[in-house]
Amino acid sequence: MNYKNLLVALLFFLWAPSAIAGSAAETERLFNQGLDFYKQGKYGESASYMSTILSTNANFAPAHNLLGKIYHKQNKLDLALNEYKMAAADPKFAEAKYNLGIAYFDRGAYKDAEKYLEEAVRLSSHSAEFQYNLALTYERLDKKEKALEGFEKVLKIEPHNAAAHYCLGRIYQQNKEATKAIEEYRQAIADNPRYVQAYNNLGVAYQSVGKFADSVAAFGTALKLDPDCIEAQRNLGYAQAHTSLGITYFKQGNFQKSFEEYKVALKIDPSFGDAHYNLGVLYQQQGQLQQAIGHYQAAIKANSENAKAHNNLGVAYAKIGKIDLAEAEYRQALKLKSDYAEAAQNLQALLKAVGK
Repeated sequence: MNYKNLLVALLFFLWAPSAIAGSAAETERLFNQGLDFYKQGKYGESASYMSTILSTNANFAPAHNLLGKIYHKQNKLDLALNEYKMAAADPKFAEAKYNLGIAYFDRGAYKDAEKYLEEAVRLSSHSAEFQYNLALTYERLDKKEKALEGFEKVLKIEPHNAAAHYCLGRIYQQNKEATKAIEEYRQAIADNPRYVQAYNNLGVAYQSVGKFADSVAAFGTALKLDPDCIEAQRNLGYAQAHTSLGITYFKQGNFQKSFEEYKVALKIDPSFGDAHYNLGVLYQQQGQLQQAIGHYQAAIKANSENAKAHNNLGVAYAKIGKIDLAEAEYRQALKLKSDYAEAAQNLQALLKAVGK
């Protein structure tokens, strides 16, 4: 081959992939190959195929969408959002609008997530996945009625969707509808017998209606699942389960068992504020004020807006004669919760006692 022919061949080699990618059949082949790589977790190879397609067909929405999913998997959220937006420019591309909504949800931009997830649901109303994540978004936006309606729609599509039953239970529990919450948690467990969070919340719901034996049983079942994996325990709510079980024992007057459960909770998650607060209550009830103060302080460090912890810390300070610190804690409790009657009474009594 002479120099001229070699140059022509080289130019054809460099041009051919882009040129071929422009044909519908070849675009489809390249996309499917890239999709296969994506499913195998080979994101770099998949992205290369999508880039090849987009080099000659810049508006090919499926390639933008898949490229967005690759960036999303790689936690490159800004890049993912850009690609999803280009894909979602296709007014009928439900999956792209859904993925764009999920990306906004992951960013914490729930209003934007709501907009695109609603569009996705309008285009594909029979998708339980789309309905579920839209309902979650409504819940994050404190639109509880819409969230309830959304999870009910999920269950019309998938009656045995354990996560939807669990979420319904969670909302009912927040609304102080314990009976309905218990029913939903029990159904979630029937659909997924290893649903740790459902067992934990079921225990809390039973506790709220005074069914302490059922409460202990539910917490106990939660704690039997994956008992050796501390990280899994923390992620799945085991610290809360131990704390809730400790509260149940406390209410039954079994202070030793209560103490043991709180300690286990803090072994799982040393910064778990709920356990610190309740351990502080236990120590204070037993007159061990220095230990109580330490745990109230830890609870406040975990959640500075815990008005009860501030109030109880004030009580403990007052009992050891640290009046200024007690006053400051009562005032902080009232700043966080202006109608906190107990903190107001404590502050008034303190000021009266010192003649202020």
